[in-house]
Amino acid sequence: MHLFRRLGFTLIELLVVIAIIAVLIALLLPAVQQAREAARRSTCKNNLKQLGLAMHNYHSTAKQFPLGTTQIQGVGGRPTWSAGSKGSYLVHLLPYLDQAPMYNKLDFAVTGTPWQCPSPGVPGQCSFEAQGDVSGLYRHKTIPTLICPSDTSPIRDGHSNKSNYALSMGNQAMPSRGGWCNLFPGNNFSTGASGHGNSNAPGSISGIISRVGWGAKIRDITDGTSNTIAAGEIRPQCGDHLRNGWFHFNSLWVATTAPINYPIACVREDPLNGVAWNAIPQSCNHWQNWQTSQGFKSRHTGGSHFLLCDGSVRFISENINYQTYQRLGDRRDGEVVGDF
Repeated sequence: MHLFRRLGFTLIELLVVIAIIAVLIALLLPAVQQAREAARRSTCKNNLKQLGLAMHNYHSTAKQFPLGTTQIQGVGGRPTWSAGSKGSYLVHLLPYLDQAPMYNKLDFAVTGTPWQCPSPGVPGQCSFEAQGDVSGLYRHKTIPTLICPSDTSPIRDGHSNKSNYALSMGNQAMPSRGGWCNLFPGNNFSTGASGHGNSNAPGSISGIISRVGWGAKIRDITDGTSNTIAAGEIRPQCGDHLRNGWFHFNSLWVATTAPINYPIACVREDPLNGVAWNAIPQSCNHWQNWQTSQGFKSRHTGGSHFLLCDGSVRFISENINYQTYQRLGDRRDGEVVGDF
């Protein structure tokens, strides 16, 4: 007490000052957090713009958007996930995302199933390995443009293979796993009848890519490029297949069928309504229920960013009218979108 007096103030005065400082910090902290999230959202939006530029540059060269995957036809025309599967559509966009050196080192002639590698650990046996480093597979590399800083999803298995963006299959038919949930079956306009987009036939695909070997041309988007979703945000730990990452040929088949930010008990993330991801019942909220988990989601409050086919990026509210959202997902439903 005598020390405080010698310093010119009392203990009570010191406590008052500390209390005022604490109040000011409490008032400023939300503003700081909001400013940080605004910066993260800006980066996230810019990443989608870069993805849009990459898609249009690819289209200028290939005369179509990239394929969902390159694959061979099996018996009866059904796709087979084997020697023809050479990475996702994001792999084919690498040269347009400032990743040409990586793309140029990939050996697409390797047979077998490159994702698993014919002879793991043996140099030259995996098309996705860094030259001279069999432990450093390219599929584990981080592509900065594919990461939204707002997303806190853990990196799967310690590898930097996640993507926070996926191209859109639109209002595709999305059968539920095991009948767990059938609230949003998709194919509202009879333009996306192929379940999970498993078709190369343009007439069976609602959006701009299929799950397999088809990608749209600009001329296929008859509803107009400013009225059709090209890509959007995803949370990789919220989807059964999304967890495979940006390189995997059977990872990024995402549709607008599920509502934006539909609640999922995401793997190793916060519990959903108090229920952990590994205890969630087989339901619409399960991370393995494809109908709802393979949809567009973000960590942003109130909605998600979407890239339209004209290259513009819009933040769309999670409360958007469901039919309006599906019209945006479909490239050829012929209906008026309206305000969104």
